Amino acid sequence: MCLGCDPGTHLSQEYSGPASVIAIDCHFLQPERASAYLIHERDRAAFVDNNTSQAVPHLLQALKENGLRPEQVEYAIVTHIHLDHAGGTSTLLQACPHAIVLAHPRAIRHLIDPSRLLSSAEQVYGKELLEAVYGRIEPIPAERVRAVEDGERRTFGHRTLTFLHTPGHANHHLCIHDSESNGVFTGDTFGISYGPLRRSTRPCLLPSTPPTDFDPEQARTSVRRIVETGADRAFLAHFGEYPSVREGAAQMIQGLDLMEGIVKEILAEGEPHDDLLAFVEGRVRAEIEQLLARGCRLPLPEEDWMWLEPEIQLNAQGLLHAAQRIRSA
Repeated sequence: MCLGCDPGTHLSQEYSGPASVIAIDCHFLQPERASAYLIHERDRAAFVDNNTSQAVPHLLQALKENGLRPEQVEYAIVTHIHLDHAGGTSTLLQACPHAIVLAHPRAIRHLIDPSRLLSSAEQVYGKELLEAVYGRIEPIPAERVRAVEDGERRTFGHRTLTFLHTPGHANHHLCIHDSESNGVFTGDTFGISYGPLRRSTRPCLLPSTPPTDFDPEQARTSVRRIVETGADRAFLAHFGEYPSVREGAAQMIQGLDLMEGIVKEILAEGEPHDDLLAFVEGRVRAEIEQLLARGCRLPLPEEDWMWLEPEIQLNAQGLLHAAQRIRSA
């Protein structure tokens, strides 16, 4: 982990769109793993995905580098409440006194009262590691939080921001189409493309299937909704701009089909057993190898696989949970 990274703002150099959208490397664990985005319209600013409290200095530095002040931030938009997307929101709002949070209706109560979210996370990480990785997470005053409905539009300077509810990765997920850049801020709906996956013949996208809400059919529908916006580019939370929505969607649908196939294999295994998680992790790794071979490059150097191992483990847990949900139903 890279918890002691240089706190200077590291801007993604891969973004090729309008300068009014700035990609910020949050240095989450290590460089090129997580992005936040600054949208600026003259003297107005908004952030999309606020990462963790450790990332807030990077976000504020991006404001400064673009001639903006924290008082000019109007929105802190959250695509979903997973902690690497929303964990820093309370700290950011303390620095930006006029900002309000925009989020999916199902996310609102967890932003106002994160106790249930933190309790679940502590069971996974333990209290000390949770705070080391994600920093402090505090309640956000209810008057500073707004729910956005599916299809809702907000005018922001010269641009229109259109909000789409996009379940599949999480039930409380939303994406935002920006008319000025003709790009979509996709959170995790459009998959991941960490640093090593970008340094290939073409950037490679992999689906993210964590517990507890992964649903392959909903995920495919959400990918198609992003395509239907007519957007040229996707602004990924992990990591930076993906230059072609249509190419990325084809990769994502293929990847989601493969992940759904693993869910079916889990169900065919019958009752859960001690070796099931290791079996699923092996299958996820094998399918990722297939996706990389078809779309990008293979083999990955061992140090690049180290980037993917945490994602493989998390994806495997999500697929197991999806199978359990189907079995219970």
